[in-house]
Amino acid sequence: MQILEVQALDEKEALKQGLEYLGTDENSVEFSVLKKSSSGFFGLGQKTAGIYKINAIRGKTPLAVIIRGVISTLLKHMGYSVTVKDYVNVEEGKLMVTLESEYAGYIIGKHGRTLEALQFMTNLIVEKITTEQPKILLDIENYRERRAQHLMEIARKTGEYVLRTGKSRLLDPLNPYERRLIHMALQDNENVKTESEGNGVYKRVRIFRVAQPSAPEAEIGNELVTEENLGNIEFDAGKDPEGAEDIEFKDENFNR
Repeated sequence: MQILEVQALDEKEALKQGLEYLGTDENSVEFSVLKKSSSGFFGLGQKTAGIYKINAIRGKTPLAVIIRGVISTLLKHMGYSVTVKDYVNVEEGKLMVTLESEYAGYIIGKHGRTLEALQFMTNLIVEKITTEQPKILLDIENYRERRAQHLMEIARKTGEYVLRTGKSRLLDPLNPYERRLIHMALQDNENVKTESEGNGVYKRVRIFRVAQPSAPEAEIGNELVTEENLGNIEFDAGKDPEGAEDIEFKDENFNR
C-alpha cells in the first residue's frame, strides 16, 4: 500500500528523495511509477516531473517509516508540509508521534479537531497496512499538554461557579480523553459531581453541586459553558492553546 508520493524528473532521483525522507533503504519498500516524466513534444521544451509511489511491504517496512510516510502524504494532500520529529512509547500500546510544521495552527484546528481527524486517519491507514500496531497519538507544538491544562482549569473554574451559585453547567462537546480530564480534575471535590451527557464520540460533561442536607437542590442551568463565555482563563502554560486563529502559530501569538 502506498505510503509516500514523490515528484521528480526521473526514477533514480525519485527513489533517492523518497528513501532519504523516509530514512530507510530500498529493500524495505516497493517502488512504482504512477506517471512518467515528460520531456515535451518531440523531446523539445521543458521537462516535466513524473510522479512515483513508494509502497510499504507488510512485515518488512518498519513501523516508523510507515507512519512518517502516511502522515506526510495526508498533510501534503491538505497543502501542508510537516516533519516527523520523534516517536515515544508513552504507555503500553500507545505511541506518541511528535510533529513539527510552520502550519501548526492549521494542522491543530479549532479545539484540536483537525489534529484529531489526522490522528484517526493515520491510525486507520497504518492498521490497514500492518494489520496491528500501537495506538498512535499525534502532538505538535506541545498542544496536548497545553490543551489538558486548559481543560482542567476550565473544570476548576466551572466547579467554583457551580458551588457558588448552585446552578449546574454543561461544557462544550469533548472527546473521551478530554472528558476524562474534566472528571479527574473534579473527582476529589466532594461538593460537585460530573456526568457525561449525549451520544456518539463527542459528549458534553455536566458539572453540578452535590445536594447537602441543609442546602437547596442544585438548579439545572441552561447556559452552555464554552471557552468563549467562561471568561479569560489564565494558567501556567499560557491561555487557550488552540491556535485556531493564530494562522502561523508563532510563539508571540501562542500565549495570547
